[in-house]
Amino acid sequence: MKLKIHKAKITVPLAVFFLLVLSVCSCNNELKTDAETFLPPLAELDSGFDTFYPDSGGLGTKIILKGYNLGTDTNYLKVTVNNKKARIIRVNNDVLYAIVPSRADTGYVRLYVKKGEDFQEFVSDRVFKYLFKSNVSTLFGIAGKQSGDTRQDGTYDQALLRRPWQITADKDGAIYFLDEGRGNNKNGALRKASSGIVETLVLNNNGPFQSANSLAFNATQDTLYMANRWTGDDVRTDVNIMYSTREANFVNIKELLTFPKAGTSSVTVHPKTGEIFFDSMNSGLIYRYTGNGTYTTMRAVREGQTGVDMRLIFNTEGTVLYIVVRNKHCIYKAAYDAATHTMGVPELWIGEWGTSGYASGIGTAARFNNPSTPTLDTDGNLIVPDKMNHVIRRVNSNGEVFLYAGQPNQSGYIDGLPDKAKFYEPEAVAFNGNALIVADRGNHCVRSVVIE
Repeated sequence: MKLKIHKAKITVPLAVFFLLVLSVCSCNNELKTDAETFLPPLAELDSGFDTFYPDSGGLGTKIILKGYNLGTDTNYLKVTVNNKKARIIRVNNDVLYAIVPSRADTGYVRLYVKKGEDFQEFVSDRVFKYLFKSNVSTLFGIAGKQSGDTRQDGTYDQALLRRPWQITADKDGAIYFLDEGRGNNKNGALRKASSGIVETLVLNNNGPFQSANSLAFNATQDTLYMANRWTGDDVRTDVNIMYSTREANFVNIKELLTFPKAGTSSVTVHPKTGEIFFDSMNSGLIYRYTGNGTYTTMRAVREGQTGVDMRLIFNTEGTVLYIVVRNKHCIYKAAYDAATHTMGVPELWIGEWGTSGYASGIGTAARFNNPSTPTLDTDGNLIVPDKMNHVIRRVNSNGEVFLYAGQPNQSGYIDGLPDKAKFYEPEAVAFNGNALIVADRGNHCVRSVVIE
């Protein structure tokens, strides 16, 4: 009896084993067969696509293209949504499945089919409407409250700010911002927000840190540059560019350049060479720091004009300097050649000199009202706080101006969807990861605008 049971136990596993072997062989043969069916579109037949669906969606939406002679090999195909590459996950000759990319925005769907050495392009007759996953929230500070001349550090929900007006972030997610102040009475400050805590690093004092405006990291982010804006009786230093180092935890402010009565509003660092550029409100000129306390004149933003309140930022390649002229409600740009250290004549790009208002549009048809310290997104768009219109604007490379967040000409405080949110005199913006952080000066807080 035991022998029979033993035989039975041996017999069953052997049978199963042979079945598994056959199954694996069969599967392997099927896999080989499937792999061999990955074929390109037939060269002798026309290819293309008729339609796509759905017609709207956000990040991760599966978009289906109905076409013909697409083959089964994705290496011969490309799909874009508003010129952003979509990931193809499967194709079966007349049906293609792809994933909508992040922040594609609204635009046409394009299919590219490789025939021979070249790709043929096919464009949809309607646009895909991208649905952004967006939100405006308060990151830290208590809206509507300020600390007066005595700051309150602490957790994000307890900290009090005094008119934050400049802001930046490092690669580790730490946020550095300036509370507006004048002179040496400790009403202005350089502060840091990180890991849920706001702390004050430096207060206005008798040294060079007296009217700090503008924040710019060098490429390695171990040095932070700042400008002294005001030259009135309350500011008693001729230092116009200051710096502090990470090694000193950014608490020891030192002089970089002395320029009496410069009224410097902005300092920026060239993204490739590390050169430092700054402005003078009083002269209306842009300068390049040449080391050892020296500088050279680059250009006048507009010949013969003084009292020009500028904000400077280079494009990511360092070939174009954008010049936001805050008190004249417009934006200029100038070409820059890093090899020869030469700058072209600044050209009016957005808005009209001396004319305020609110209008979207292209180039000089657009209108701003006190545009201030901008930043760039990952696509090279210029993001600009439109201070007295109480909104954030986006300017693409073609000079077309769009609303990014806020309600035009409506100051206030509302979190929520970007087009429903309200700001009060936003002064500066910067990116911290995927979030746009806003120095919301009139609300005495820092806001976060997240679009995916």
